Amino acid sequence: MNILSRKLSSREKALLVVLVLVIVAALYYLFIFQPVTDRTTRSKDNAASLETQLITLDAKVAQIQRMQKSIEEYTQNGHVISIMPSYSAGKQELVFLNSTLAASEDYYVGFTSITREGNQIRREFALKFTVDRYSEAENIINILEHSDLRCLISDFSVKPVEQEEAIENGKVEASCVATFYETMFGGVADAELPEDSAKQQEEVVGTYEYQEGSLAH
Repeated sequence: MNILSRKLSSREKALLVVLVLVIVAALYYLFIFQPVTDRTTRSKDNAASLETQLITLDAKVAQIQRMQKSIEEYTQNGHVISIMPSYSAGKQELVFLNSTLAASEDYYVGFTSITREGNQIRREFALKFTVDRYSEAENIINILEHSDLRCLISDFSVKPVEQEEAIENGKVEASCVATFYETMFGGVADAELPEDSAKQQEEVVGTYEYQEGSLAH
């Protein structure tokens, strides 16, 4: 009772005030200052992230506008717009080839290789078919080159089935090498997808530069 009822000395009162101030400061730091600081930091991070996203979107919009302008100029010049389907469009391309070549007497389609460079996929194939007239062979090639699927024809050759006949008068056998183009945008990688040649080249260049830097030291 004597201890509880005795008056505190000036030193004890001062220590008690300091203790109360420390407790108040600790509570302020834990429940006010720190949460506000965390929210401010998160807000700044979110603002920086949004700014980066806006810059990326602006770049994409500018790119799309340039592409639209190029497409308009391309169509105004009388060209046909084709698309690059997403990887893998192999079945779609086979159906297209089969329907295009259905009028020929016999045909052969052999896919030879698939290559990848960045987001672009090239699906190369060899094509051989027999038709009644040279004009029909030309028509098939025109269908391939002007289809909705992007297809590039090269090494096209035509010869008469009967060697003694002129190429314009009888059956002809046509052959070519061609390439379907696909894109990785919207595509799903599978076991058939090759390595990215552009990435491999960057890795080789990076390794070469590292080796040169090491030698320089």
